[in-house]
Amino acid sequence: MTFKKRAHTLKYVLLLLSVIGIFYGLEKIPFLKYYLENPELIRTFILDFGVLAPLGVILINVFQAIFSIIPSELLTIVAGFIFGPVLGLTYSLIGAFLGSAVVFILARCYGKDLALKLFEKRELVHFNLLFKQKGLWGLFLARVAPIFPDDLVSFTSGLTKIGFWGFNVVSTIGFAVTMVIYTYFGAELSSGVFGSKIIILTVLVVGICLIGLFKDQIKRMMIKDLHILEKEGKIIEKEVAREFRKI
Repeated sequence: MTFKKRAHTLKYVLLLLSVIGIFYGLEKIPFLKYYLENPELIRTFILDFGVLAPLGVILINVFQAIFSIIPSELLTIVAGFIFGPVLGLTYSLIGAFLGSAVVFILARCYGKDLALKLFEKRELVHFNLLFKQKGLWGLFLARVAPIFPDDLVSFTSGLTKIGFWGFNVVSTIGFAVTMVIYTYFGAELSSGVFGSKIIILTVLVVGICLIGLFKDQIKRMMIKDLHILEKEGKIIEKEVAREFRKI
């Protein structure tokens, strides 16, 4: 397993453990239980930073969209917790929009040479196949399905014929689909009331995490001809190289 794969898997494990830890902390850790039952203390502390609070959330989301190191889902939950579902979603989307646009522009300026330094060749080929087969609809699916790193999706899009504004509009709409769930989840946590809504949202978040952990199987279902590049779990390097030259 490559470093990129380990990092991607680790992000979803971290998010899953964070959600589980919240409910464990409610019962077992008095300090955490106190702050979770009195969320206004946390929100007030952060909001006291004034304009720096939303600016910080936006900049962290920009960073995440460029490097995909921090779990974006966790960041969005925190944004919903602090600012509520509307502002939390707004700030998260602004950050994701700006970060993705930067990566797209880098791809257009530096192309495949930079791509090979940042990503695996076969991952670039996989996405190129997806976008060739499904176009903007493929981009939307890649954003909605929590199985692909944000930076990889943005960079690969920049290597295709997808237009800048078409990319940004579809990409942002795709981000919004899952971000609505995360910000609402965070906002419900901030209420300090753990009823049926929070249980349903927790199930959704955990389900999304599990989808992320099984990304390879789902990717094979989404991208036709992927079996040509992979046979019995082995990468067919010649086929990958042939497809990469077409990008």
